[in-house]
Amino acid sequence: MSNFVGTITSQIKVLNLAPLIRFELTSQQGAKVNCLIHQHALNFLALASKNMHIAVFGHYNRRHQFVVTRYMMRSSDITKKESQSA
Repeated sequence: MSNFVGTITSQIKVLNLAPLIRFELTSQQGAKVNCLIHQHALNFLALASKNMHIAVFGHYNRRHQFVVTRYMMRSSDITKKESQSA
């Protein structure tokens, strides 16, 4: 299991209606990581947006994509998003 802390730097894309979601994370060290989420993807899609701070935990697949098994977001970022959409 690996973990990264950083910012979502790309648009969040739905790749498959299974659901499968892809986004790019830039870590605090400046490394760019391609991430995939399958578990709890719809919750992630509802809460996440570009430039949001996030911590992800997971593993790499054969294509060197980071498969997220758990994630955490700052509650202040979530409340900002909810107030902007209202």
